[in-house]
Amino acid sequence: MKIRRLLTCSLLLAVTLMAASAVAQPPITFKFADVKVKGAIQTDSYAVNNAGVIAGDYIDSSNVQHGLILNKAVVTSFDGPGGSTQIAAYGINSANAVVGWYVSSGGVQTAFMYANKKFAPVAYPGAVSNQANGINDNGWIVGTYVDSKGVQHGFYWDTKKYHSITIKGAVATTAWGINNKNVITVFATVSSGLPGDAYLLSGAKLTKMDVPGAAGNAIHGINNKGDIDYTIFDSSNNRHGVLFHAGVFTQFDDPKGVNGTRADGINDTLVMVGRYTPPGTSTNAGFKATTTP
Repeated sequence: MKIRRLLTCSLLLAVTLMAASAVAQPPITFKFADVKVKGAIQTDSYAVNNAGVIAGDYIDSSNVQHGLILNKAVVTSFDGPGGSTQIAAYGINSANAVVGWYVSSGGVQTAFMYANKKFAPVAYPGAVSNQANGINDNGWIVGTYVDSKGVQHGFYWDTKKYHSITIKGAVATTAWGINNKNVITVFATVSSGLPGDAYLLSGAKLTKMDVPGAAGNAIHGINNKGDIDYTIFDSSNNRHGVLFHAGVFTQFDDPKGVNGTRADGINDTLVMVGRYTPPGTSTNAGFKATTTP
């Protein structure tokens, strides 16, 4: 009887402490700042590393798109091989190596890694076209490829071999982000052309990670602590950012782009980058969001 009372008291104390801890946690707040390149008519920010260096692209006043590495106020602009167009950098690691894609002179979407002012090809064997979306500090790269039948699959490259990723029943599969534990974010595209379910791929294990209540889930960046950011679609096809942290999903919008916010990248200090579209326009603007606590 005495032991039962002690166990009951211990359980009540544990529950009380858990409840107190949950109540004591303040809600996450977001502070937004624009990501801009001087003179650009549009800037897109897609990834951020732990040093705060941002990868993306921008369109200059002559309507030409360039790759972008932004380190505080220092802009590194780069272009693809001669005749290529529409270059973008989607991923960055701690060594400031970026991955992305450009459209070749032959009109083919072509994936690349860019480091130390040099390009290296990223190409799934036999693919018609490729796009690289993420890179970690181990050198692993994730992205998408289109096969000879016109079907899009995800892939990851483990520095030795390419591996295909295909979500059963999906119209298309996208692999977007990867952290240093080699956990990959993957989402399916459904027949409407919008994102459907979201997943985490760790080794051979695929785990569904949908945002509760979202009509569509484009899971994007994942940091080394397992925090994730998403672009979700609501029932009216509006876009919103979502942060998954400490087991909680928190929806957010850049105040200048309510219903048009897309979250793309996240680092270990919960700095996020992405894009928003101001109401009444079709031009994107980049943002950086810092969070507290």
